[in-house]
Amino acid sequence: MWMAEGGAKAGHTSGPQTPVKFPCYDLGMSAETRTLLEAFDHLPAEEKRAFAHEILRRSLPFDSGPLTDEEIEGGSRALFRSLDEEDGDSATR
Repeated sequence: MWMAEGGAKAGHTSGPQTPVKFPCYDLGMSAETRTLLEAFDHLPAEEKRAFAHEILRRSLPFDSGPLTDEEIEGGSRALFRSLDEEDGDSATR
């Protein structure tokens, strides 16, 4: 994505244009990774989907480690609250 200096979209001003910087690209990534992400941003939508699918396929299964007791408890509460809401709504179905 290109922006003219001052924040206007490209083509809306005659000033010089600079690429938009994505701050998340600077969070501990190598130059090679940032280059891949910037190239990804310029792909057509269908190629982005295919690329993302392939990256996810290659990176799964992803193990985030064991759940803490607090995470299990929070998930259980959310599940039971959802089931209680469904039971309460079942009379109207």
